[in-house]
Amino acid sequence: MPRGKNALFVEPDCEHNGQEKKGCVRPGPGEVSRGCPVAGSLAALLPIRDAAHLVHGTSACLESGWLEPADRGHHGGLAGYGFSTYLNDRDMALGGEGKLLKAIGYIAENYKPPAIFVYATCITVLSMEDLDAVCSEAETAWNIPVIPVHSPGFSGSSGNMGRRLAGEALMDRVIGQGVEEPGHPGTYDINLIGEYEGGEEGADMEALLAKTGIRVLSQITGENSYSRVSRAHLAKVNMVVCSRAMITLARRMKDRYDIPYFEGSFYGEREIRFTIRQLAFHFGDAELEKKLYRYIRKEEERLRSELANVRRELKGKSVVLYTDGTESWRYLTLLQELGLKIAAVGTNRNTQEDMSRIRERLEGGTVILNECGDGKILQTFRERRGDLMLVSGRNEYVPLKERIPFLNLARDRHRSYAGYAGVRRLAGDILDTLEQPVWKLSGKSAPWER
Repeated sequence: MPRGKNALFVEPDCEHNGQEKKGCVRPGPGEVSRGCPVAGSLAALLPIRDAAHLVHGTSACLESGWLEPADRGHHGGLAGYGFSTYLNDRDMALGGEGKLLKAIGYIAENYKPPAIFVYATCITVLSMEDLDAVCSEAETAWNIPVIPVHSPGFSGSSGNMGRRLAGEALMDRVIGQGVEEPGHPGTYDINLIGEYEGGEEGADMEALLAKTGIRVLSQITGENSYSRVSRAHLAKVNMVVCSRAMITLARRMKDRYDIPYFEGSFYGEREIRFTIRQLAFHFGDAELEKKLYRYIRKEEERLRSELANVRRELKGKSVVLYTDGTESWRYLTLLQELGLKIAAVGTNRNTQEDMSRIRERLEGGTVILNECGDGKILQTFRERRGDLMLVSGRNEYVPLKERIPFLNLARDRHRSYAGYAGVRRLAGDILDTLEQPVWKLSGKSAPWER
């Protein structure tokens, strides 16, 4: 943790700071970690596709945070390459600053990126290397921004802390460096700050807002380029989407550049309507407000007409969620709007804010299982007579092994459920899943078992 960054454990704009036990939980000695901050920082910054990302540590430090293979290719550009200084036993004993400087030079001369992000790891901090000094020397030698990201593994017990530290690096070294594109001044420019499911969802959000005349200047943690992030300070409003892991960045941009921020969501008609109304409020333009309201009415009437049959088919079907993080609450409004009954929500790694958002979106009669295991969620699914299980990540193996109809909502599906187009996709995917004949066939005994 760099000097002065301990304050990240206590974010004034986080809900739980108003409670008796303030701040994020600090990792204790020997405590099981729920994610490495290096992995969190990589997840936040890898979408800056044209920049180079160099992990100053072992090959394992790079591999543990370099996302899934499909995501590496998905980001494209230099983000598709995994750069590491590949520290060995000798480097750990004698220091790897020289190796780091050579690695930066190799990348700068052979790939010519607009910037290089250099990630500190536990090893480089324990060996007391001066990452800032090496980056500064490299910046002078090769005349490109070389940005240190101070996110060693022991600086926090989750990937969310890594995302916060990535936000600090952007705030200190990137945002504010760019200038307005000639000939493209924007009246209604916003930034999307947060964590959502890959480039597809970011593209759907941009497309939705573009139809209303609002331009997304920069997506921070979404698909992006270095120049776009450097111009983020020119936006008029920041919108925090889904995860609050980077709310510190939004607050600091408000303090430094006077850019207001709000939290919004594009998952479900009611959430979209509320988000667009907040945008209208922040811009304070009567003409834009009329245009936004016309757009909402037009899209909602279109959805009513197109989804009438699907809603009839889904009405009353019982759904159980076995998900973690924002996936535990971001789709709840949308599912209920489609006529589905939320029988239970099982989670294991949710923050206090996530749990609050689950409760405020449910209509009643739903069982909420915090710290839920596989056995507990299966028992609940059967007791509540569920028709479908919605899962994320490795939870998909639970319904798969039990031959229960399920749909995986995790990011590696590369399918967007954001915006009005996302409502149509999720409705279609749920109906397709329920109608698959494989669920009836898999429940029967094999001929040799009869």
